[in-house]
Amino acid sequence: MTSELSVRSDVPRTGRAAPALIGLVYPALVWSVHALSPFAVVLTLLAPGLCLYLAFRLANENRYRGATHVAYFAVGAPALYTFLGGWLDSQKWLPFGANGVWVILWSGLLILTAVERPKAIEEAGIRAGKLAFAHGVSAAVITTFAVFHLANHLTGVFGGEAHMAVMRHLRLVYRQPTVEVVLLSCVLFQVVSGAVLLLRRTRRSTVRWTEVLQNASGAYLLLFFASHVSAVLRARYLQHIDTNWIWLTADNLLTDAWSVRLVPYYFLGVVALAVHGASGLRWVLLEHGRRQTAERAFLATVAAGGLAALTIVVAMVVASLGGVSAAARTKIIGDRNGGGFDGECWRLGHRPSYESCGVGGLFRAISGEGGDTVE
Repeated sequence: MTSELSVRSDVPRTGRAAPALIGLVYPALVWSVHALSPFAVVLTLLAPGLCLYLAFRLANENRYRGATHVAYFAVGAPALYTFLGGWLDSQKWLPFGANGVWVILWSGLLILTAVERPKAIEEAGIRAGKLAFAHGVSAAVITTFAVFHLANHLTGVFGGEAHMAVMRHLRLVYRQPTVEVVLLSCVLFQVVSGAVLLLRRTRRSTVRWTEVLQNASGAYLLLFFASHVSAVLRARYLQHIDTNWIWLTADNLLTDAWSVRLVPYYFLGVVALAVHGASGLRWVLLEHGRRQTAERAFLATVAAGGLAALTIVVAMVVASLGGVSAAARTKIIGDRNGGGFDGECWRLGHRPSYESCGVGGLFRAISGEGGDTVE
């Protein structure tokens, strides 16, 4: 396993500007999934992959730090696009949506990377320090939750009822106010400390390949956490929607113009979590002189994360292909793309409890059985 990047050639201007250009056209790649072919979802995964390769090249040379930062940022394009869409595509106060902001943002980054001048290379190493240690401790807390959370999503393979039954039991723990405060605090600290550490690490040249992977996965997770946590809190507290399996799969994830973005978003989110955690685990084992174990643990963790990501996304897509009628979908999540929300899960005349949002309750709500409430 090669531990150092071997390519040290000067990256041409087209290579430096390419990540911003890829970011700019990313919405078109997402559009092609529902407009042209579901197989185009591969393009939405190849785009961040190409940006990762360019980040390798730019980080190794480290003369164009702005372009390096943009390359890492472009790796997180699926998460950023979902984040902006979640906040801007369902509101009525501003006269623009996510796509308008997207074009302005990436056009500006494209110009900045194209005109950037090279800087002096900093060869001095940067010590991990106390911030990195605290970052690792908070990551351990989040990882503990993530293991159970992903295991819950894996039960989606057995159907929505199984998924929601497991979630109902897990929520008895992580929906406790104290636990929620600790988790949200850790996520907030991860985002802030991760951004600081990323900026510090990108000042160096000749970084190891595992550091580039850790940087790129960390950049993706910064945007993923911002998108995922804000989406859950927005649905829960502003829209009073139960964020369960039905919420995840109410729209066809391969044909709905908005929801197709969720396929690469969730897949890469799980992969990034596995890569970032594996990189941290590898570093700890190396510090204890266990190189062979470190390399094996890294590969095993990444492989397990990739398999879990694929399984979860396939289960979500299959569940979404079953589909529900437009009227039923409106009862579940409202008009996501511009109509606003009426503050109720299925518009049953009250704010429903979790139990009233189960699969049985859904079908009773759709069919009109059981009166105005579903208990």
